[in-house]
Amino acid sequence: MPVGLGAGVKPTRGFLLQLKKRVSFIEEGYRLLELKRDELANELRANLEELSAKKRKFEEKIEAAFKNLSLAYALLGSKEIVSQAEAVEKNFEIEVLPKSVMGILVPYLKIVNKPSINNKLGPIARFAAKQFSDLIEELLKVAELEARIERIADDLEKTNRKVNALEKIVIPQYKFIIKQIEDRLDEDMLEEFIRTKFVRAIIAKRRA
Repeated sequence: MPVGLGAGVKPTRGFLLQLKKRVSFIEEGYRLLELKRDELANELRANLEELSAKKRKFEEKIEAAFKNLSLAYALLGSKEIVSQAEAVEKNFEIEVLPKSVMGILVPYLKIVNKPSINNKLGPIARFAAKQFSDLIEELLKVAELEARIERIADDLEKTNRKVNALEKIVIPQYKFIIKQIEDRLDEDMLEEFIRTKFVRAIIAKRRA
């Protein structure tokens, strides 16, 4: 990263032109990163609001499911509940797949297989089991959203660091060097003008 006029910095017009093109390219990248940062921030805000709403609904559903489970135990008894539960196959499977959100890979949870409770449970136990089965699916959606938020927040932090580095360090340093080269070229031009004028004055005097 350039700092001042040091090694590799040439106070010439050609080098100055190269630097200006480079700064223009960096500034364009800076503007694109700013847009990405703003989009990530908006996406993160929307996901956080969605997560808050999902958690509220999830808590309500948990409360309702446990009330119905307590009712099922009261009506059928614990032995009957356990007996019917043992008839259900324990074959719940999920698959974690990659999904792209704004170019960021986030996990997508896909239910591959879940236990069938039809014709395995009585109507009372089946109703309670269906509620808990739905809860598991809701819980997976919450976990998926939390993972997405974590990935987006991480990418937002990295993007913000890049934006700050370009804005506060890289671009100002390049502009400082450009200003130094311009000042040096102006000084050289002034010296050359004075030297030329002085030489012309001597030649004119000799001719006179």
